[in-house]
This record gives sequence, structure tokens and C-alpha cells, in this order.
Amino acid sequence: MVIMLLALLMCQWGGVCAQGTWDVTSVDDVEYVKLSDVWRFYGFTPKKGRPGCVSYGSGKHVVSLKAEMQDFYVNNYRYVLSHPVRKVGDDLMISSVDMRKLVDPVLRPRYSPRSKLRTVVIDPGHGGHDAGAVSSIAREKDLNLAVARKLRKMLERKGYRVVMTRDGDYFLTLQQRVDIANRIPDSVFVSIHHNAGRSAASGIETFTLAPQGTTSPFARSRRFEDLAGNNQDSENIALATAVHSRAIRGSGAIDRGIQRARFSVLCTIKRPAILFEGGFVSNPAECSKMATSSYQNMLADSICKGIDAYNNTVCRPARNVAVANPGSGRVRTSISGSSVSNYARRKR
Repeated sequence: MVIMLLALLMCQWGGVCAQGTWDVTSVDDVEYVKLSDVWRFYGFTPKKGRPGCVSYGSGKHVVSLKAEMQDFYVNNYRYVLSHPVRKVGDDLMISSVDMRKLVDPVLRPRYSPRSKLRTVVIDPGHGGHDAGAVSSIAREKDLNLAVARKLRKMLERKGYRVVMTRDGDYFLTLQQRVDIANRIPDSVFVSIHHNAGRSAASGIETFTLAPQGTTSPFARSRRFEDLAGNNQDSENIALATAVHSRAIRGSGAIDRGIQRARFSVLCTIKRPAILFEGGFVSNPAECSKMATSSYQNMLADSICKGIDAYNNTVCRPARNVAVANPGSGRVRTSISGSSVSNYARRKR
């Protein structure tokens, strides 16, 4: 197993990207680009890293990738790529869709322009006859609502308007939840859940919508609109990054990663959206913690800080800076939507 470590270059406003060429190679009908091109584009240089690993970086930010795996670590926080990293000859390669939809937004979240965030739509999952995951200690629907109510108070103290899809023990369809969010401009959607699995399963994971054209093991249906993706992929991943990293840091829980899914509440939503899983109801030890007010406060505080960080980093005017777009062979400017052909595309 080849482990490649890269470092993140968090470009400042107006940063200048390197000139070069993307070599696009088809592997199992998926377009890939060389990681060496990625390093050149972001200005990575070799660095001393972990024993037995090859490291590239600038500053203190480090990314880890493994050949033939979909794990992608940024400063030890786990993401799951849409396609595995591949080794072709002597070259490690990453899919162009992952470059556009995950790597570049994570490396440079300030290149995801959106007007200032004013409203947070909080969606406590399940409710009414739909209890979600259930154990002898707690019911998921109750945990979701408890964290949501605490989060609402924290956000309101910071000046945000908060809309709850439900504020009691009653049932809403998934589409009703989406419809509420889609009616509210200048908002983000945070769906709060808790997990179920084997009794030993534990940890926190955060989901965003799988990009257009990619598959997902978490699909709920095969509707055409589910496969279409949406127009806020960069904002989705930036919001997930801000919330998930703080929840892992605050809880010390196992990092199950930022993952891509086609859950119904993510598929047709027109706002930046995440689905947050705060732990496993099916794990007695973890559920006992999740049922306490102190742990719920910690989760709510982590989500609140993540939303605020997202707002301060992403939702502000940005200069017109080129964004990596290797799949099209062009560099798209994120503000004007125009294109410049700094990068030629060669297919082989």
C-alpha cells in the first residue's frame, strides 16, 4: 500500500496559482489526473513526514492519501473520495471529479462565494411515529430534538435567525423538510441524526450530497433528480468540514469521516446542506453519553462554532481567483463564472 502525504496550501485572497497542464487519463471509465500535477498547481514541495511515507506540503497542513483507497485525510480528519486513488505506472492519480468537488473546495474554501448567511434551518431527524434508532437508553428522535433545541439557542445568541423543521414530537416527510429549507433564502440546512449499527460501532460522521454522476452506497432511490447533484457542492463540503472537524475535536469520538450520500433530504435541496450523525444509539456506552445534557451541549456547541466559521470564511465577498477545474481542461473563476484556458487538457 502506497501512502502519499501532501500538504494543504490555504491560498490567501488573490493568491496566484501555478501554470501547467493537466494530463487526463481514463481509468475504468473515470477521468483521473496525476497527483504530480496537483502538487504543481498548489505549489507543494517535498517535506519530511511520517516514517515510511512520502510527504509534500507547505506550512502546517497535511493531507494523506492511500493508493487504491478512497480515504482522504486533511490534518488527520477523514474524508471519503468518490473514487479511489489509483496507481498507473509510476504515477498516483486522483479523479478529476474529486479534484473539482472535494480537494479544491477543502484546500481553498474561500473560493465558494455566497451572500452572508442569515438563517440556519435545523432539521431534527425522525419524530412522531418514526422513532429512528432505539435502545433501552434513548430514542434517536428525542436525542435529535434535544441537540437541535440547544443549537437553536446558541445560534440565536450569535444573531442568526433559526428555523426548526420540527420543534416537537411529530412526524414530517423528508420532502416536507426539504421544502421548508428551499423556501428560505440566505440559509443553510443542518439535519441532525444519531446512528445505529453493531453494538461496538461508534463515532461521528457527516454527509453531503454525492457529486453529479457519482455513485453512493447510501442511495435511497434511483430517481433521475437524485443523480443530478446540485449547484452548491463547494459550499456543502465547506460546511461539512467546518462542523465535522469541530465535533471530532470537541468530542474526542472516532472520526468516521465526511462522506458523500444521496439521502432524500440532501438530493433536491437548493441550499448548502449536511446531515450530521452524532454517535451510535446502538452502542450502550456511547448512547449513555449522548443522553446527557453535557454531551448534547458539546455537540450543539461544535455545530454552532462550525456554522459560524463557515459563515466567516465562505460567506463573504471574494476576489476573482482561478479555481482548479481539471476535468474540463479550463480554470473557472468562481465569482464571474468566466473561464480562462491556463490549463490545456491532454487525453491519453
